[in-house]
Amino acid sequence: MLRSSRLTACLAAVSVALLSLGAGRSVAEEATSVDVLGKAKMSVPSEFKKSEKKSRIIEHEFKVGEDDKAARLTMMRAGGGVQPNIKRWKGQFSGGKEEDQKTETFKAGPFEVHLIDVAGTFAESMGGGPFFGGKTVQRENYAMVGAIFESEDRLYFAKMVGPAETIKANREKFVEMAKSVGK
Repeated sequence: MLRSSRLTACLAAVSVALLSLGAGRSVAEEATSVDVLGKAKMSVPSEFKKSEKKSRIIEHEFKVGEDDKAARLTMMRAGGGVQPNIKRWKGQFSGGKEEDQKTETFKAGPFEVHLIDVAGTFAESMGGGPFFGGKTVQRENYAMVGAIFESEDRLYFAKMVGPAETIKANREKFVEMAKSVGK
């Protein structure tokens, strides 16, 4: 009986300690700040809602917009070089207006950030990801805004893909999010 009381007391003390570690932080606050390669934090707009990851390689996933007009925002560590990844991202789209295809670079915190805009028909890989094949679905009138955060030893991607109207409506929020690593 004495052991049972001590065990109960110990479990209660551990529970209180664990709860106090999270005191003052809400789930919403945790979801709106993302670690980027252990070098900076990125502030995610509150309108971008945390969602279930559709792939194991994705570190964070958010839903941007509503229902059938929602875009998918994914974040993950990456490799392979900046230019090959830009080429691969652009290669996932066909058609589109020339003025909707652009790349710019800026410095934010410890990173060189490469911002990529692409629009047109998106060839979405279903079930296999970009490297494993699988069925491809053609999504017309889609767009992407992506950021490649380049550090001396690693890359980090933030990529928002979805209906063009949703991407255009949320592009500035995405850009501000990318720039927040410098604040």
